[in-house]
Amino acid sequence: MIKIRKNDGERAFDDEGFVDKSQAVTAHRFDDISDIDNQILNLLEKRAYLIRKEGAWRKSRQKSLVDPKLEKLLRGSFDKRSGELGLDAKLSKQLFTLLNQFSLADARKAFTGEGYKLAPRVEKIKAGLSGPRSFRHTRMWLVMAAASGARVTLSPVTMNAPNKDLAKALKQVGAPISWDEDWIKNEGGKFLQFEGAMAFVGEDPFNFYMLLCLALGHAGRCKFTGKPGLQLLDAASLNKVLPHLGARLVAMNPNNPGLPVRLECGGAMDEEVTLPGNIDPDFAAALALAAWSFPGGLTVRGLSAAARDRVAESVEVLTACGIEAELGKDFVTVSDGIPAIPETPSLPLSIRLNAMLLALPIMSGGSISVQGAWPSSDRAGKVVEELRRLGLRVDIATENVVAAMEGERPETADIALGEDPALMPLALALALKVGKARLLGADNGVALELLDRMGASYELTDGGVELKPFAANWEGTWFSPDPVWSMGCALAAYAVPGIVLENHGEVTSTWPEFWNFYNSLPTGRMKPKPVPEKKDDARRRIKIR
Repeated sequence: MIKIRKNDGERAFDDEGFVDKSQAVTAHRFDDISDIDNQILNLLEKRAYLIRKEGAWRKSRQKSLVDPKLEKLLRGSFDKRSGELGLDAKLSKQLFTLLNQFSLADARKAFTGEGYKLAPRVEKIKAGLSGPRSFRHTRMWLVMAAASGARVTLSPVTMNAPNKDLAKALKQVGAPISWDEDWIKNEGGKFLQFEGAMAFVGEDPFNFYMLLCLALGHAGRCKFTGKPGLQLLDAASLNKVLPHLGARLVAMNPNNPGLPVRLECGGAMDEEVTLPGNIDPDFAAALALAAWSFPGGLTVRGLSAAARDRVAESVEVLTACGIEAELGKDFVTVSDGIPAIPETPSLPLSIRLNAMLLALPIMSGGSISVQGAWPSSDRAGKVVEELRRLGLRVDIATENVVAAMEGERPETADIALGEDPALMPLALALALKVGKARLLGADNGVALELLDRMGASYELTDGGVELKPFAANWEGTWFSPDPVWSMGCALAAYAVPGIVLENHGEVTSTWPEFWNFYNSLPTGRMKPKPVPEKKDDARRRIKIR
């Protein structure tokens, strides 16, 4: 019994009764919170099932488990709602990544093969090769030639899915196009005919946007369809712009926000449009590329930083074709005119693929020579600047780039290339090689997942990730979400050997020669391509009696 003084009097307080009441409150709170936890876990299991179902479908078609477009939409919705609820932004981003890891855990455990182990020889390389050309420039030149009826041959090119899908789509709207394994040709003399046509554009949104924007100058109706990935495209956002250009998009399947769609066009076109903030940067690039075919040209305002980078590539091609184009801070103006297409235009090197080649001497020492023209864009300049800060000497000639590790690799470094999501696989590999590094712009679930799989020691900061030296401990296999991430892992294996990929074969659909070259290092002398047997029409079967 506890006695408490009050107003000089005494009264008794039953401590046992107090404890009983406290326990009752605790039990009540436990029931409430555990009930909420059970609901969360049930919803988590349901979410995991839906994403595993999607992943199994994609894996059956030799695709990555995660649809990048779906993940982007989900992450945007998740971040928006967590912000509305006042939840911590950093913890919310980590939670979203963990939710996806739960979702894909069973699918990854289901892998029964041996995988593809990455354990390269860390010896000084001395290699040379013809670098892969820019897929975007290849397609922009092809579109310009097809739209203007010009004869053109593009070589060397990589006939991967986006390039081949665009070539097929252009044939469907009247372009006389042919191709082989390392070239694409437009015979010229014919113009595109969109009226009543249906074009299958594959899975790359840029292909759809380019054909869509070219069709705006043709009165009538046409249809666009594509692979399942484009069913999630936000076509509704385009209708905030298209009415100003005398057109509109109509969804042909009310259950899909994206393709298939019908384009209706032929109305009056404004000479100036302002893009909404949520527009895809690739659409801005495609609109600028097609603007020469509009009466009076077009001025596009409201360019975001990402859209401006994309539009800069379009302006580069337009200028090379003799079309006047002015790129400002947040706008681009393109004059109407007739393009002068060179018959064999120069295709610049792909920045994100060849940047990995140039980084090889940082990972292993030695030097590499890459044949091809290094782009003159801001993005290309940032890549070279970053590599030089890590001790690499980079010499750029008209049709050749040579990189040699002549300086000392710094003991610590800030790796800024990760601020560009397309360069994050390279940035992560460089940070791992340095060891004690700050990886900037690491709002990237894939990068964090890989670091966890490696057993890396790191700390999340406002600007990115602080990496510390660690003893690598890789276990199991990994299903790469993208061919470029697989290439990034190949580079990272120089710092963290033993990474095992489940789906390394997907790389060949993007860059067929990559594994052949990688496995031939440090010399880089690739095995020759098998020569197909030619049919001998002169041979005749002789019947012996």
